[in-house]
Amino acid sequence: MRRHPLLFAVLVVGVVFVVFRVFGDDIGAGPRNEVQAVDGRSFVVTHVVDGDTVDLDNGETVRLVGIDTQERGECGYDEARAALVDLVDGQRITLGASDEDRDRYDRLLRYVDVGKVDAGLRLIKQGFAIARYDSRDGYGRHPREARYVKADKASPRAACR
Repeated sequence: MRRHPLLFAVLVVGVVFVVFRVFGDDIGAGPRNEVQAVDGRSFVVTHVVDGDTVDLDNGETVRLVGIDTQERGECGYDEARAALVDLVDGQRITLGASDEDRDRYDRLLRYVDVGKVDAGLRLIKQGFAIARYDSRDGYGRHPREARYVKADKASPRAACR
């Protein structure tokens, strides 16, 4: 009879372990947006919303992964948006998948490449963006994170007007 409580305890611990192993990242975090999109799709940028968001010719909106720029009304917003306009507006871009598919605003979360230029990395190097929304902030580690963080540490912050 003494083995039944021990067997029950082992069984409970095993079930808890499996649940946390399978669903641990999702507990308390709401639904997780796993990447389902295919890498390498290309589209034309029809509008630059701000320094880290663009609209595409297929009707989708893309939030550049791993960077953050100033919001409308904040010092540096106009400069960050202008830098992204210069880089991608009207250009055919290639999307690169990240660790998540969409954000809470239903925007695609993607890297944006113009030819061989990583738009997010370019904005960081120019000082218009910072490396953010990565494993240091409690998000998942994204594939280009190390490169972004290294560039961010080496880049001066652009002065706003």
